[in-house]
Amino acid sequence: MAQFKVTPLTPTIGALIEGVDLAQPVSDDLLQAIRQAFLEHQVVFFEDQHITPVQHRDFAARFGALHTHPLYPGVPEAPELFILDNHKDNPTDNDSWHTDVTFIETPPMASILYAKHLPPSGGDTIWSNMKAAYEALSPAFREFLASLDAVHDFARGFPTRGIVAKGAGEDKHAKAAAEHPPVLHPVIRTHPETGE
Repeated sequence: MAQFKVTPLTPTIGALIEGVDLAQPVSDDLLQAIRQAFLEHQVVFFEDQHITPVQHRDFAARFGALHTHPLYPGVPEAPELFILDNHKDNPTDNDSWHTDVTFIETPPMASILYAKHLPPSGGDTIWSNMKAAYEALSPAFREFLASLDAVHDFARGFPTRGIVAKGAGEDKHAKAAAEHPPVLHPVIRTHPETGE
């Protein structure tokens, strides 16, 4: 791990990890260092990676159980992965602030994106630090929010007339909606590892 380096990108979120080739096996010690950087910075970036879908899936599985999305078609050799191909002729439903897969009782801890084709400008994926947002609230508002639960509804995130639902087909969408009734999550959560 002599070349492993973590460089924070902003005061509140994000870090660049260097000295890691995700196409090679990741040792337990290196995985722990990556996980620690993720916990500290909430989003980590690895530049200039060249990995296969199977390598992507296997790296992700080292962090915990994988979620297979009920609507997006999986990649044949790694069905847990799917391709987000958004461009002017293929718009998206998910271009608003969201957290991935909160429509299940136990959402995944993270998502791992692998950017293959990027536009010369725009097309940004943006993350936000919800801990910093929470800490910026008044104590009274924090207390109010701590008493609330929120409904997370698959049908709202993936409406019948939406692009993803149409792409999946009516039967697949109906089955997914039936298998994922609305769930309640606390508005304010405590991270199980950091306690934040």
